Amino acid sequence: MKKYLLTLIVAIAGCMAAMAGDDIKLTSGSIASLKDGGVGCVTIDMKDTQFDNKKPLRRDERFANIDQDLPECASEFVREFNDNSKKFRMTEKAEEAEYEFIVKITNLDTFINVMSFKGGIGIKLWGSVTIKKKATGEEVAVYTIDEESNSGFTYQIAVEEGFEGIAKFLAKRIKKGK
Repeated sequence: MKKYLLTLIVAIAGCMAAMAGDDIKLTSGSIASLKDGGVGCVTIDMKDTQFDNKKPLRRDERFANIDQDLPECASEFVREFNDNSKKFRMTEKAEEAEYEFIVKITNLDTFINVMSFKGGIGIKLWGSVTIKKKATGEEVAVYTIDEESNSGFTYQIAVEEGFEGIAKFLAKRIKKGK
């Protein structure tokens, strides 16, 4: 009986791992040139973000003051990116950057996360990340965010964690050059 249960658990875990894919996908361009290094800055665009694809985000009382939280989200994005990157670095000083990462969130939704060590408030983000050369405005790459989910103790922390997840993903991809 123990062997049967162990086999079943391993099979289920294997199926889950096989079905799990990246929720952030490269849709155009290439980041291979960024592998050798560079400096980027981030711009977070949430001006047209919808809550649950039903109403403007700022009309939901939990996110009415989201604009005040965006500088902290950008700061956490930079920190998380730099923690997971080697040669390519992010800066909060736009004038020092060669590249601009424009993170545009089109939809945000919440959920209660009962199986997490981080807390019970979950956030799901949808949108895109466009990487451009600052000097020319030329588009280097575009990523589509199908669904980035994260959680935290408050809505603000959960949103910050969502941006940190995006930053970590991008840093690892740039480090690999893929």
